[in-house]
Amino acid sequence: MSAASDPDAIDASDEGPDRWCYDALEPRTWACGTGQLALLRSLELVWITFDSNPAYFANRVEGEQAVEDFLVAPPAAPTPSDLLDEVRAYVRGVRAPGRSTWLALEIADDVPFRAVWWRIDGANPDACPLPGPASAGVYGGTPAWRRRGMRSLVRPGEVDVVVGITLAAAHEPTELACTLDVSPGTRHQLRVAPDGDVSAVARGARLVIGSTHDP
Repeated sequence: MSAASDPDAIDASDEGPDRWCYDALEPRTWACGTGQLALLRSLELVWITFDSNPAYFANRVEGEQAVEDFLVAPPAAPTPSDLLDEVRAYVRGVRAPGRSTWLALEIADDVPFRAVWWRIDGANPDACPLPGPASAGVYGGTPAWRRRGMRSLVRPGEVDVVVGITLAAAHEPTELACTLDVSPGTRHQLRVAPDGDVSAVARGARLVIGSTHDP
């Protein structure tokens, strides 16, 4: 039976940052089988294992899942039931009624890019600890730098954001910076878009970053 036809089904959006305040959530890592399960300030969970076999010798992403989906659906990767209960209890225990203080980043559909990253107050909210050496690299999953949309919890107050983006036809990244005055319990939406004619992006047209926020 689909969620749409089941009156008792839980909508994952009911567990999201616009319905609950996750501001007290801190990054944590739990041992999970031969790897680990990491909870990030991006409100994502990431399952990673390290294959020490010399033929591979790599960190591999086994699964990724948004917090709200993790709370209402099966995990994105095999996870012992007692660990599932522990992680879900932590997430539900740290949240409070109200709305989270968070940022959402969107890259406009008409911006052709090869990579994107962002820093909030100098830190990468998508950074994840690795079970093996960083030099071994990370494989699998959907790398954050390929996504058109990202999000992160932030602290209230003045927040410095830097977005780096490498366009499809460029070799060097462009950095866009802005400073936001963030009130508790609000969501700021950041959007990177061309400044003017979309067709000029490939010719090096300037990109701009704009923001809106919920009242």
